[in-house]
Amino acid sequence: MLYYADLTIDHVTFELMANKDGLTYVGQKGWPTLPISHFYPTEKLLYAPARLAPYIRELAEFLTGNQQEFDLPLSISPIVTPWQQKVLNQVRQIPYGQTISYQDLAKAINQPSAIRPVAHAVALNPVLFFIPCHRVIHADGTCGQYRLGMDYKKHLINLEKSF
Repeated sequence: MLYYADLTIDHVTFELMANKDGLTYVGQKGWPTLPISHFYPTEKLLYAPARLAPYIRELAEFLTGNQQEFDLPLSISPIVTPWQQKVLNQVRQIPYGQTISYQDLAKAINQPSAIRPVAHAVALNPVLFFIPCHRVIHADGTCGQYRLGMDYKKHLINLEKSF
């Protein structure tokens, strides 16, 4: 069973979903790239805004520049491989307002030649914002791809750098 609720900020609606152990998915509602069904194709969903309220509050505060860290539990191990989890755990260590390259991320997990697999693991991040994959960019300083689009990635990077 998954619990879900929505958050709308600046005309963008995000879906947040959690299981009994923590947040398991954040994405843009109606966005075709990696919808919840990609991660949980057969799971039953229950609308539960009260259960998701702490996550919604933290995400709203983050997206308005009023919060830099998330401290609520995540539950991504059921849907990512141990190697992807290793990459995403390293992404969680990137400080607010800073970026690193995919190459530096590969080096940080002691696999410097695994740039493409690292980029793929970052792209499969099921909990946008809470694992700040928007902070990972190309070595030449360009943003690269992002599930919510390159413009949104630039917006998030600029939001963080302004504080």
